[in-house]
Amino acid sequence: MILAIGNSGSYEFSAFNVVLAELKNKGQEAVLFKQDKCLDGEYLVFETINGRVNYRVVIDGADYDIEDFSAIWYMKPHLPIKLMQFEPAEYRQFIQNQFRVMRTSLWSVFQHKKWIDDPWAIEKAENKIYQLTMARKARLAFPDTLVTSDPVRVKAFYKKYGSNIIIKLLGASPMVNKVLYTNVVTDEHLDNLDTVKMSPSIFQARIPKAYELRISIVGEEIFPVKINSQGDDLTSLDWRRKPKLNDFDVKMEQTSLPKNIEESLKRFMKILGLRFGCIDMIVTPSGDYVFLEINPNGQWYFVQLHTEAEISKALAGLLL
Repeated sequence: MILAIGNSGSYEFSAFNVVLAELKNKGQEAVLFKQDKCLDGEYLVFETINGRVNYRVVIDGADYDIEDFSAIWYMKPHLPIKLMQFEPAEYRQFIQNQFRVMRTSLWSVFQHKKWIDDPWAIEKAENKIYQLTMARKARLAFPDTLVTSDPVRVKAFYKKYGSNIIIKLLGASPMVNKVLYTNVVTDEHLDNLDTVKMSPSIFQARIPKAYELRISIVGEEIFPVKINSQGDDLTSLDWRRKPKLNDFDVKMEQTSLPKNIEESLKRFMKILGLRFGCIDMIVTPSGDYVFLEINPNGQWYFVQLHTEAEISKALAGLLL
């Protein structure tokens, strides 16, 4: 049996179920531990009795010994909204840290299990500075980049690239139900540049786009999808700006990659120690391929819905 660690949200539950269907076709079962149901009867339980160590998980009222799982699929677990918005607010970080410590103990205790993916590798690979450093080793091109909280350097970077730069988050946003998109830096932003001191951010030279790519990598299989984002002002800078339920309102189609790009991406995944990841790239009007970032356990189900790429089948195969 396989253990998935995620949430009960409709998107993640649907993604789990399509992989579960593929696993059942191969005679394997799986269960989903829903971290956001921690107030409703889903628990991780560690105990020692007379020197014996036991680590269990409670899912939908059933009690499982984690040693009995052959593989663990680490999705994107998070706490319920009630705890993420807990009052008084100063307790929120404490609560999140306690649950995180409980989860990370799993990562260490069960290192001998097959993980998709190793959570320590995921956590390391989520760091955008580390990503760009490793992308260079993999011989992937990426935009000229500045990561800082120094307003003087940001202003110089802005002038260097002819007032044509963008700003992105350095890390995940802690805000609930709010997405912070990529934005263009303007002259008005320079008037409030001291706010940069409050939070390091990513600044990059803006790259012209013919189209964008969402590339799901599962083991040795690569599923590149062309995102036609440039026909709409809303999606031209960030194609996620037109979300809909479990999906995005942007045209996608399966495509292929040059062999040298495929080789660089496989090299990149090997350097990161990942077997699964979702990579965002730009293809410029002149045909250059430019790496933006990797989401180590990113969303892929919407790609399958749009294109019928058999990502769920590949994931099931990787878990077996």
